[in-house]
Amino acid sequence: MKAYRIQAPHAIGLDELNAQPVGESCVKLKNLVCGIAGTDLAVYSGEQPVQYPIIPGRQCVGFVSEVGAAVSGLTRGNRVVAYSQASCHSCKACKDSRYYDCEKPAVFGVDENGFLSDFSVVSADDVFAIPDRLKDEDAIFTEHTSLAINVLSRLNIEKGEHLVIVGASIVGIILAQVAMYYQTVPVVVDMHEDLLEIARKAGVYYTVNTVEEDAGKKVLSLTGGHMADACAFITSSTVPLANAFDYCCKGGRLALVGRAAGLRGELKCNLASLFEKNLDIYTVTDCGKNYPTAINMLANRTVTVDMLPTRVVPFAEAGQAIEACAAGDGAIEKLLVKV
Repeated sequence: MKAYRIQAPHAIGLDELNAQPVGESCVKLKNLVCGIAGTDLAVYSGEQPVQYPIIPGRQCVGFVSEVGAAVSGLTRGNRVVAYSQASCHSCKACKDSRYYDCEKPAVFGVDENGFLSDFSVVSADDVFAIPDRLKDEDAIFTEHTSLAINVLSRLNIEKGEHLVIVGASIVGIILAQVAMYYQTVPVVVDMHEDLLEIARKAGVYYTVNTVEEDAGKKVLSLTGGHMADACAFITSSTVPLANAFDYCCKGGRLALVGRAAGLRGELKCNLASLFEKNLDIYTVTDCGKNYPTAINMLANRTVTVDMLPTRVVPFAEAGQAIEACAAGDGAIEKLLVKV
């Protein structure tokens, strides 16, 4: 088995490893596309503590090459997308087959080996079949779409409400599309005009550039003087967290969207603002419960990813591409590795 391993901060190489045995409740995947996430870059740079060496790659699309004896519902040749974290199979939720509510999940590429290899072995409970009409490169965004669905669920968004999305990242743009599907009015706020242009290409009507205009006044105007019913702050955003409080109406809801393992630096804010506006705060990550819905949205092109800034590289160039991303190549929003 060939796999890239991060041996130490800023040290990645391609290794030849022994083949993994396939447990009776597991499947072996021939990996097709691996998505490099913020967590992977944080591990590479040493900003995220892990046990080295470790195989990066939190997101994966592959086909099933071998099936464990106790696995049902999956057969050799099925194309699947892997959940971004492994279930523990020992907590109450897992024993009740609610693997998406696992109390002790392990994030791939952080808590255990990820998918930047030619083959991987995972629990059959942590993969989801995808239809033939969904391309590999599109299916890799299942996690992002699942996360967007979870944001709307946690914020209890209703038809016609305004949702300010702080951060025109891939997650932010996909969240805006999901919001429009549920007939919520998204307003995407960012300080980078090129990213806001991508949001507009995705069909977002209301965008706000914080460099060129007073975002608070613009949101006030767009919401008829009410401010937004809810706000989603993408944790990778370069807009200050405190600004998100200003965009919410009194008694509004605010979601902090992302993963702690992918954070670079601290999120700082004045808690007094939360009390003054009586805001409800939620932390939101993706949820395996939403993966079937997310897959359906991508397959039916309810969510489109064609306009998103990506770089696709062959497996042989994955190490150099990760080095370039970590060095701050701002032109790259999402790195996909074709295995």
